[in-house]
Amino acid sequence: MRITNNMMAQAQLTGLSLNMTALMKSQAQVSSGNRLQAASDDPAAATQIVATNSSLAALDQYLTNVQRASSRVSTEDSALQQLNDILSRAKQIGVQQATATATDQTRSSAAAEVNQLFQQIISIGNTKFGDEYVFGGDQSQTEPFATSGAGATLDYTATNAQGARSIDTGDGQTLQISHTGKQLLQDTGVLDAVKQLAHALDPASSTYGQDGIGSAMTAVDQALTSIQGVVGDVGATAQQLDVTQQNLDAYKTNLTTFKSNLSDADVEQAVTELTNRQMAYQAAMLATSKVMGLTLTDYLK
Repeated sequence: MRITNNMMAQAQLTGLSLNMTALMKSQAQVSSGNRLQAASDDPAAATQIVATNSSLAALDQYLTNVQRASSRVSTEDSALQQLNDILSRAKQIGVQQATATATDQTRSSAAAEVNQLFQQIISIGNTKFGDEYVFGGDQSQTEPFATSGAGATLDYTATNAQGARSIDTGDGQTLQISHTGKQLLQDTGVLDAVKQLAHALDPASSTYGQDGIGSAMTAVDQALTSIQGVVGDVGATAQQLDVTQQNLDAYKTNLTTFKSNLSDADVEQAVTELTNRQMAYQAAMLATSKVMGLTLTDYLK
C-alpha cells in the first residue's frame, strides 16, 4: 500500500483535532468544575443526575410547606396563649362578682369588661395569616365569626367551617397543621362560656346574679381545660414539624452530596489531565508541523 504525503497529513490533522477536542473538554471541566459536559459523557450518571434534580425540587417544595406551616402553627400558638389569658381574666372577674358584696354597679362595670373580652375572642377567631383566615378551615377567605349585641343580648354567628388545613410533607404524606374556628372557640365552649358570664353580669338578663355567675364560672373552667388540650395538640404539631424539617434537611444534604459525586470533577485530577493534554497537543502540533513541512528532497535523503 502506497502512503502518500496527503494521507500522512490527513492522519496528523485528525490526530491534532482529537487532541484539541480532548484539551477543550479538560479545560471545560477545570473552568466549570463539572465532570460531565454532556449527557453522552456518562449516560448512566446523567440519568441519575436528572432524577436527583427532580427529587431535590420536590424536597424544596416540602421544606417550603413545612416552614410556612411552622409560621402558621406559631400564629395559632400565640392565639391560644391570648385565649388562655382572656379566660383567666374572665374567671377572675367572675370570682370577684359572685360574692355577696358585689353590687349592681360593680357588676355593670364588670359586664362592660367581659363584653370587651368577648370582642377580643372574636378578633382572635378572625386572625389572618397572609390573606387567609387561620381558623377559616375550608372557607379560608371568609371571616369565621361575627358578634352582635351587648350584655344580656351579647351573641355571635359563625360560618362553622370544616376541613382543617393540612400540608404535604413527603410523597403521599400529609400533616394537619391548624384547627378550625369551630374546634377552637365553639367545641371548647370558649365563646359560650364568656357570653354566659356577660349575660349573668347584666341586670337585664334572666340569669343575672350570683347563681348565674356561678354557672358561668363552671363553663369558663371547662373552657380553660379544653383550651389546654388544644395547646397540647398545637405543641405536638410544632414538634412534628421540627422533626420533619430536620429529616428533610438531612435528606436534601445526602441527595446534594450524591449529585455532587456524580457531576463534580476532581479538581486535582482535572488539572493534571489538562496539563497532560496540553503537552500532548503541543507535541501533536510539533509533529504535524514537521510532517506538513516535508518535501521531495526529504524523501530522497
